[in-house]
Amino acid sequence: MNEYKADKIRNVALIGHSSSGKTSLAEALLFNTGATTRLGKVDDANTVSDFDPEEQRRKISISTSVVPCEWNGYKINLIDTPGYIDFVGEVKGALRVADVAVILVDAVAGIEVGTELVWQYCEELNLPRVIYINKMDRENADFDRVLDQLREHYGKSIAALQLPIGQEAAFQGEVNVVSRKAFLGKSEGEIPADLKEAVEARRAQLVEIAAETNDALIEKYFETGELTEEEIRTGLEHGVAGGALVPVLCGSAGQNIGVDYLLKFLVDYTPSPVEMPAQVAKNPATNKEEKLPDSDTGPLAAFVWKTQADPYVGKLTYFRVYSGAMQSDSRVNNSRTGNEERIGQLYVLRGKEQLPIKHIYAGDLGAVAKLGDTSTNDTLYDKGHPLELNKIVYPNPVYSVALTPKTKTDLDKMSGALRKFQTPLALRGTPFQERVWHALLNIPYGETISYQELARRIDQPTAVRAVARANGANPISILVPCHRVVGKDGELTGYGGGLWRKRLLLELERTGHLPGAE
Repeated sequence: MNEYKADKIRNVALIGHSSSGKTSLAEALLFNTGATTRLGKVDDANTVSDFDPEEQRRKISISTSVVPCEWNGYKINLIDTPGYIDFVGEVKGALRVADVAVILVDAVAGIEVGTELVWQYCEELNLPRVIYINKMDRENADFDRVLDQLREHYGKSIAALQLPIGQEAAFQGEVNVVSRKAFLGKSEGEIPADLKEAVEARRAQLVEIAAETNDALIEKYFETGELTEEEIRTGLEHGVAGGALVPVLCGSAGQNIGVDYLLKFLVDYTPSPVEMPAQVAKNPATNKEEKLPDSDTGPLAAFVWKTQADPYVGKLTYFRVYSGAMQSDSRVNNSRTGNEERIGQLYVLRGKEQLPIKHIYAGDLGAVAKLGDTSTNDTLYDKGHPLELNKIVYPNPVYSVALTPKTKTDLDKMSGALRKFQTPLALRGTPFQERVWHALLNIPYGETISYQELARRIDQPTAVRAVARANGANPISILVPCHRVVGKDGELTGYGGGLWRKRLLLELERTGHLPGAE
């Protein structure tokens, strides 16, 4: 992998509802740029970005993957994100370091819950967007219906750059609204006669929006009612970067149709890191703020946006350099701890593949292994110039679970295992001393209870107890409310409670209900 400067980099997050085709699109882009020699399929469990065994088994993305490709002297850092709401933290991290988002929308389903959520996240970050209507080859695919739905939902900034040639099984290519050319695979031709009227109507919508992005263009549009092809392209570039225009493309990632133009569009019309608003960092010691130049010569500011446990190299730290340059075999400082960290070999990641590299320049993404005390949301800086970048804001947890060690000797092991999960899963600050349902091994008056929960209703938890027979046949569990006990270092040390447990059990025996089990 070559080293790239900021003006030759595009940081692109692929986002959207679950199963909208993000991973398939990443695969097609990798294949078309020569980064891979075969087109992987999610159903075949052989894609570059879904390399985790659990992802391959379930055929969904669980963790964000970086899969860069090189094309015509540019590096496109594709950030493939999960679509399930359970993994929203992964999406938030990806958007924090992206300069543009490609929102995939299913040509059959149209706008879905996941579509609305990722749109909202982009709005919060003022992130430029491109919409890719995918799966045009599927039964009941309808480009016009989905496009009109998008315009109705998100406003007139939505504009089609392409129209499909055919739909469902007959889908075979697309028409470029700007150039008025048709593309079937690699060949270019004239617009089919039955599409000419639709192309002109959609082009008029695009021209109107493009004109509003620039004073000179709006004057020309008012005078003539039209813009040249070059003027439309200028309006596109300004409109996408400023968020005034959200272009809509179409294709079928699974069939590798309509992918090449997306690649060209990302390079020609979406902003490089240099063209994005300057990041503002603060000095953690003085709280003074400064704007960072997206330049290799500026002070080092590298933001850690993801941390992952790798089975071969240990802890892997994902970062984006916003200013300066990161170098292999160097030393930096951590904004949270103030401590020095030794940087070993730097990597460019492509899925699970780790490609060694000497430098990561401003605007680029990289990774490093085995940092001592660096976590997600930390900023790495050069000694003598402390800087701290804005952190990822994760949503509040909506689900909690209590874990119980099988034996007392397992307690310490469990605490260590939970610590490994804490950093990569962004669990810092999660409360540990909460009321939980705890399965008792020994009831005060000698009855033996198993660790197996018998039943849980939808509206309220239930608990049932039974005395195990002397032969130990199928004892049933009992769950009682208690408190987890956590030491000063955050480790689980046991469960609170005492004689009140017996009173709870006697109350259960008398009434059939546990106090507090509403």
